[in-house]
Order: sequence, then C-alpha cells, then structure tokens
Amino acid sequence: MDRWQPLAFINCAAWTAVDAAETQTEACFAANANAVASLASACRTTGTLLVQVSTDYVFGADRTRDFPYCEEDATGPLNAYGSSKLAGELAARGYDNHLIVRTCGLYSVGDNGPVRGRNFLDTMLSLAQERPEVSVVSDQFCTPSYVPHVARGILGLMAAAQTGTFHVTNSGGTSWHALAEELFQQAGKPTRAKPIAAREYPSKVERPSYSVLNTKKLANVMTNGLPDWRQGVADYAKDTLKRIPSNLFLEPSQTGVL
Repeated sequence: MDRWQPLAFINCAAWTAVDAAETQTEACFAANANAVASLASACRTTGTLLVQVSTDYVFGADRTRDFPYCEEDATGPLNAYGSSKLAGELAARGYDNHLIVRTCGLYSVGDNGPVRGRNFLDTMLSLAQERPEVSVVSDQFCTPSYVPHVARGILGLMAAAQTGTFHVTNSGGTSWHALAEELFQQAGKPTRAKPIAAREYPSKVERPSYSVLNTKKLANVMTNGLPDWRQGVADYAKDTLKRIPSNLFLEPSQTGVL
C-alpha cells in the first residue's frame, strides 16, 4: 500500500463455503472479518478507498419477508457465513472512506467453460451433459448476478465518488428453480428443472428464503441500474458457448438431484 499509494482497493477475497463455515468458523471469520479490519487499517494510512464486497446473506432472520431489502433495513444473518460477512461490513465502516457493495448469487464464465461446483450456473450446465432432469430448490428467492455486470456497477459507483453501502445486483428477483429453467432455455438444453422445497435438499445450514436486494439507490447513481437477471443469464450463456467445443454437451443419460 505504501509503495503503490492506490486510489482504491477492491476486496474481492472471501470465504464463501457456506456449509463449511459452520464447522470452520474461526477460519471463515479470519477471511471475512479480521482481514477486512487489516485492510481498513492499511487503507487509512494512504487515504485509499476501501471497496468491500458483501452479500445478501447478511439478511434472512425475518422469515416472513417477501419484498426487497433496502440498504437501511435491519440485518439478521442466519448462519456463520452471513455473520462473518456482516462483521466484515462493520470492520469496513470503522474507516470513513469505504464503499460496501452487497451483491448476490455471483456467477461468471471460466476460461475452460463450465466447471461443476464453481457456481450454480456452471453446475447446472455440467449436469445438463448427463441428466434429463435436475431437481432444484424453488422456495428460496434472490437475485443471481452476472459478475461482469456487478463489476460495471462497482466501477460506476467509484466513478461517481460514492461511499457508504449500496446493493449491486442484476435487477428483479427469482428462485433457483426458475433460474435453472431460464438457463436451460437460453443455452438450448433439453434438461428439465424439477421444483423441490428447500427442506428436500440435504443441508445443515439455514439459508434465507427471501434475500432479494432493492437496487433503487444504485439506479439513482447509475441510470436504470444494472440489467435484469434474465439478461445476465443470456450474457452468461452466450459467453460460455463461445469458450467451449460445440460437442461438449452430450445427451443426458440419468436423473439426479442438486
């Protein structure tokens, strides 16, 4: 920091393994909270803007919620991961020159095409190679967001010299099931997405049933905000198919559950 004297430091590093965070809480907080406090201290010495990427998982405790969260709404994480990211936000706020960006369901295109486990859309496309049907949770709602769009939002806020907290996602909201359906349609895959309840998906960690973020504050800075989530899926599908062989996707041969 002393050598480069940067104008801004965008912290994209995070512990994102939600299930593992429950048993490796100390390591999770070290990455998502303690490290942010160290970054804030380093930025303070050079006057650097600290851009801290946070998450919709700082919400969720209001289990009856069914409309988008604004930046000023009370937080309430349901799991260790969400708690660690909220602690990271508090660490960033300890330094005046900060920009906290809450986002959600990030996905992007890798250099070698979709890789199962890297993100939800990659996993869905990987499964589409081998299964005619995939079961996907239909009662959890958020706004999955395409990383290049989110990056555009972050840079737009920086260009406008904004500080404080902003929600930066694609617009609208959807379920994981509807997202999978949209992806299969956009990618031209015959795989069927079968809706299931979250309780049917084996996980020991409670996740928000509704964590759509209100992006009106972002839209006031960047005209119209970011594209609709469906456009994010369309851009992902187009960019993915550019990078993989046309014969990568085989005929599905078995059923499975995600």
